[in-house]
Amino acid sequence: MDPDLVCIRPATARDPLISVVIPSYNRAGVIGRTITSVLAQTLERFELIIVDDGSIDDTLEVLAGFSDRRIAVFQQRNAGAPAARNAGVAMARSPLIAFQDSDDEWQPGLLAAHVNALKTADVSFCQLEQRYGSARMLYPTAGWKLAADVYAQLLGSSHISTQTLAMTRAIFTRVGGFDPAMPRFQDWDLALRLAQAGGRFHYIPEPLAIAYDSPDSLTRSVEKGIIGRQLLIGKHGEAMAAQPDALARHHYVMGSQLRSLRRFAEAREAFAAAFRLRPFHWRAAAQWLLAVAHR
Repeated sequence: MDPDLVCIRPATARDPLISVVIPSYNRAGVIGRTITSVLAQTLERFELIIVDDGSIDDTLEVLAGFSDRRIAVFQQRNAGAPAARNAGVAMARSPLIAFQDSDDEWQPGLLAAHVNALKTADVSFCQLEQRYGSARMLYPTAGWKLAADVYAQLLGSSHISTQTLAMTRAIFTRVGGFDPAMPRFQDWDLALRLAQAGGRFHYIPEPLAIAYDSPDSLTRSVEKGIIGRQLLIGKHGEAMAAQPDALARHHYVMGSQLRSLRRFAEAREAFAAAFRLRPFHWRAAAQWLLAVAHR
């Protein structure tokens, strides 16, 4: 056990079929909703491992209010969600792992669907219902299909979010878990490495996970998104080079984000890279002109 990881309360329920890992940092106001949705699963043989990432709010007091024997609580020095997830997996007692975020919810049948899928697959994920206030969107969209070459399919766009994801502990360990150096897109990066390692994927086309748009969500950080996308290109550049459309999209998105930050010189470079890959990418050309005009 990591010396910086402190066990506040172990899970005492026997023989979990699957271990659920939740990292948390200053989520006292919402983590109760998340835990309640996990405890409401139709599959009851699981353990829930919560790794508090050095919270300075009342998170631990909220966790103390749950007495279920399936819940284990650990705390570590603040090191980020990827490190907390990796620490949770290290403490897991089951050969199957599922991940949830501290501000989201699951539908009651999610864990049962994952356990069934992982009888023949290494990785299972479901559709996500993303809620923005009263608006709701589904990811992947209705009718989306898992391709034979999952790695190639995932290079251009992320279709797998952390709270939809489960896998065998063996393949998680084989690829090295979450990368703590990724400021964003940790789930996308992990999914790419799982596919690259030959993992067998199973897609559950039902919105069994619900994500809420939080003010402090990582998805709101444009700067971290740029860095994360650059790291993804660095890790998978050779494969992306064989998919110029996908790589052009990455450069175009980064250019748009850099332009929103008024980093016009870098934005021009990104749009130029997209245009070189796709000479008829008129949006990249138009955005490049706007960046030249510092607009």
